[in-house]
Amino acid sequence: MKKPLYKKMSSLALVILFSGAIGLTAGCNTPANQATPTPAGTAQPTAVQPTSAPATEPSTGKASVNWESAIQQIATTDTEATQKADAAEVLAKSYTPSAVELKDFESQIVEEYTAGNYLAHSKDAGYMLTNLFKATVVERNHPDGEAIKKFAFDFYQNTKNVFRGIDAVDSEAVQSNETQMDKALSEITTK
Repeated sequence: MKKPLYKKMSSLALVILFSGAIGLTAGCNTPANQATPTPAGTAQPTAVQPTSAPATEPSTGKASVNWESAIQQIATTDTEATQKADAAEVLAKSYTPSAVELKDFESQIVEEYTAGNYLAHSKDAGYMLTNLFKATVVERNHPDGEAIKKFAFDFYQNTKNVFRGIDAVDSEAVQSNETQMDKALSEITTK
């Protein structure tokens, strides 16, 4: 039995508000980038204003905000894959990584792609949302034209669309994005 549209929308609003609350308690949101409710009852993120870098842990150089637990909480919610992906994306758009963490995210998404793993676990919400989060963070933290930004965007598209069930792993759209990812990787390795 399908859920009525109002229940789906209210679930999405709860997921977005929940991820925003996690960010607020962790200190990664400022009033300038919180979600703003619309008359329809769903939340729409506003433009993210540049903020200072979050506090980092001296031993690892990683940001002290625990995005991993927020992703796992989103992954275990009783909502559709589309709503989970949207909530992970909202979290990623409000997240400011440390320089070390950004480099780690870059190498991790490249490694997942080159190993052929990134779409192999499409039913594992935690895994797919983690990759979606990392790709979004990488894409948003590089200027247009950079090869890693192009790679991250296509990685994000394939991850999101396969997780949501829009594209099959062997679809023409996925293969086209992978061709673009291979081009971006060749640009990265020739630099």
